[in-house]
Amino acid sequence: MENLTTEYKTLGQALKTKSYGVFKNDKDEYCNVRYYYVGDKKKFQIIFSKGLGLNDIATRYAINTTSEKKVLKVLNSENFILVD
Repeated sequence: MENLTTEYKTLGQALKTKSYGVFKNDKDEYCNVRYYYVGDKKKFQIIFSKGLGLNDIATRYAINTTSEKKVLKVLNSENFILVD
């Protein structure tokens, strides 16, 4: 696992050039981040959960956005680190 003080500059850096990644913060909360295209529009989704599984309990509402900056703000401000 990376150093917990990592601050991501771009989403590509955070996801290590993949379109999907699982992150964990220092409060043992997980979030799944992915991006996808609808037509020519890039969209982002963040899903928060207690564990890695798809059937785990959500810890808060998901975030759906078209802003990469919003995704980076969540990852950086809550100390999320890529685990998968």
